[in-house]
Amino acid sequence: MVIAVHSASLALMISFAFGVADAIRTLKDGPMIDAEGREYKSAKFTVDAVDLSRPQINDGSTVRVQCTDASMIIVVKADLFNNGRLVYLEELYLGEPEHSQRTQCRAVAAGDSEYVIEAGLQDCGSKLTISDDAVIYSNKLIVSPAASYLGITRRTHAVVPVSCHYKRTHLVSSIDQQLHLAPSTPAEVSIAAFSLKLMTDDWTSETFSRTFYIGGLLHLKASYTGPDSAQRRLFIDSCVVTLSPDAMSVPRYKFIENHGCLTDAKEEGSNALFQPRTSASSLQLQLDVFLFYEDSRNSIFITCQLKATSEMWMSSPINKACNYVHSRWINEDGGDVCRCCDRICSKSTPGYDTNVSPQIPEEIVAGGTVTLGPLMVFNSK
Repeated sequence: MVIAVHSASLALMISFAFGVADAIRTLKDGPMIDAEGREYKSAKFTVDAVDLSRPQINDGSTVRVQCTDASMIIVVKADLFNNGRLVYLEELYLGEPEHSQRTQCRAVAAGDSEYVIEAGLQDCGSKLTISDDAVIYSNKLIVSPAASYLGITRRTHAVVPVSCHYKRTHLVSSIDQQLHLAPSTPAEVSIAAFSLKLMTDDWTSETFSRTFYIGGLLHLKASYTGPDSAQRRLFIDSCVVTLSPDAMSVPRYKFIENHGCLTDAKEEGSNALFQPRTSASSLQLQLDVFLFYEDSRNSIFITCQLKATSEMWMSSPINKACNYVHSRWINEDGGDVCRCCDRICSKSTPGYDTNVSPQIPEEIVAGGTVTLGPLMVFNSK
């Protein structure tokens, strides 16, 4: 009887070892490249690239990754290991342990059996690697099971590599040159078509002054001037202020995120505001001048990720310009698409297709990253 029990235990251990080895081996699989040149790592948990706006079929994948121009979206099945033992929401996060308590690095429920994490490409400890022909943002999905009240766990700790790869083209600049991520469009779009300029207080012309004072306002105008600009609508996906031209440097302050939510407007005393559009292919906003607390450096850089969509698509949770006025999010272009600004805005957000006719063809988007600076900021005149 003892021999039989030992034999059964040994068989179970061997079976478990082969199962783990199989999962580990699949992490070495090569990348997959989609039609837009974006490359995704796959793993047997499994990491696949998907279009979250389309109905999903059950193909056995338990981790799926979508890369946008500004973020990495990770969808995780609750039955992560395909063994019937469900992982819990609080056990999932993106990055290192120090990122585990940050809202944007945590998973949220997306139905009864899936979780979603959407984080900016530069958030949650993401690593940037630049080669001759690619820009790579890599990170890791952590599954960290909590112990039961008995001090044991029956779920496995796991680390799943995830990454977004973008074709690297030429450089773009308003003043200082920055990398451009290749646009998701079948036609070649010159990134010089995207610009970010400082305007005079009355918005009538560009100003070339680079000196500002606390208490004043920056008047910023983002534009798309490509040959097809009459058929395009420009949006600002995200903007960050840093002390160097490197948008990933620390400290940094994001004042637009989540696909067009002007989050700085929620700060007490803020005057941040998207202005009414003067044309579909441009967008104007004002921002309070500020310095980083207890940092003696007074030159700042503003880096924004811009995109120009087909104008027929109008507004959606991922194409919007949201002001925060009287404790409410309001889209400058109209439509009730800003409700997700306090959560996660993506193609899978309920109501994504609210303003879109089913007969309209696939959305065409051109994108570019522009940097403005250095701007010199002082406490007083």
